[in-house]
Amino acid sequence: MEVFVEDRQLAMDESAPRRGFSRTTASVLLDLTRGVAALLVLTSHWRDLFFVDFPETYRRSHLLGRMVAVPYLLFGAGHEAVVIFFVLSGYLISGSIFRLLQRGEWNWRVYLTHRMVRLWIVLLPGLLLCAFWDRLGLGIHASLPLYFGLGGNGIVTDVTGKLSAQVFFGNLFFLHPMLVPTYGSDSALWSLPNEFWYYILFPLGVVAVRREFRWSTRGVCAVMFLAAAWFVRGGILWMAPVWLMGSVLAMIPAPKLGAWARWTALALYLPAVFCSKAIVLPGYTGDYLLGVCTALFLWAMLSATREAEDRSPAVRTARGLARFSYTLYVMHLPVLVFAAAVLVGTVRWSVSPVHVAVAAAVLLATTLYALGVATLTEFHTDRVRRWVELWLGRGLGPHRARKSG
Repeated sequence: MEVFVEDRQLAMDESAPRRGFSRTTASVLLDLTRGVAALLVLTSHWRDLFFVDFPETYRRSHLLGRMVAVPYLLFGAGHEAVVIFFVLSGYLISGSIFRLLQRGEWNWRVYLTHRMVRLWIVLLPGLLLCAFWDRLGLGIHASLPLYFGLGGNGIVTDVTGKLSAQVFFGNLFFLHPMLVPTYGSDSALWSLPNEFWYYILFPLGVVAVRREFRWSTRGVCAVMFLAAAWFVRGGILWMAPVWLMGSVLAMIPAPKLGAWARWTALALYLPAVFCSKAIVLPGYTGDYLLGVCTALFLWAMLSATREAEDRSPAVRTARGLARFSYTLYVMHLPVLVFAAAVLVGTVRWSVSPVHVAVAAAVLLATTLYALGVATLTEFHTDRVRRWVELWLGRGLGPHRARKSG
């Protein structure tokens, strides 16, 4: 998912009232949700690559199975975390679009500059590093069957056919899965084209129905919306309602709830995240239901309007996790696959103290690796965006929307 994760600060900085929101406890809670979601994706892939599935663990030892049932449950919510990302992204991005339109300051070039810098500043180095780790693993013959998709983990397919320049640039321009597969071993990239095309489709649809724009502009946007929707179709369109649930959240006022109500919302929401797989529902029904639950949970969190204590360890931790969550999402999987190829091979480990200790060290090293990359990439998003705007030159400041569109 992806996906990845939207830039809270950019969305908040687009209007003065929203800068006030960024100092509230609600903003911290959204950051914490985003950071925890990234960790859920990381630990889900980590568990799948290193350890046998829970039924096999339980079959080998009922006692051990009961002991590790909760960790298996907690480390298996990667897809659910992507749903959380989608709802968060829909809330933040559509909210910023609505505010710009209401003030008459909508400008496609500004919007696309912000979005593309945000996506590419992590994705481009992520693809390059994926090529490095995958070719290193293939070059040293580190468990070649794993790279050929024979590891039985449900994550890694045949990597060798997905390291071409065509697939690289297809992923860079968000053309997977329509024209190319996800690049190399980084199957987590599946959610990024969802995000990108929602960024395109949503404003096209909104402008097409807004009366302040010319009919010609609205008509062009409507045609482009239909063309883009036809091009992506399939899973990207089917998941769009989840993203739109965040848009609905951006259109309604925050409730007035106390701390007890927020704790109750959390207690009700956690089973929806971690136990939803136990209920088999057709198609995307489960994702839609989880999207509704996520939107309601975030709506409750938005009631925390009290100013946050920026020096609090809890606040600093939440902000810190969110700050490199996108990098963690994009960067973690090729490193984990390489580590699994070297240490595990195609026969995943059973749960034991030694195996858990070694795998935990890999998990920590992967997190620190992503943090290190983020200090060179994601942490400089605003600086790079300003440089790109300067390079593009005139016309990138906010402009009043006119009847001419």
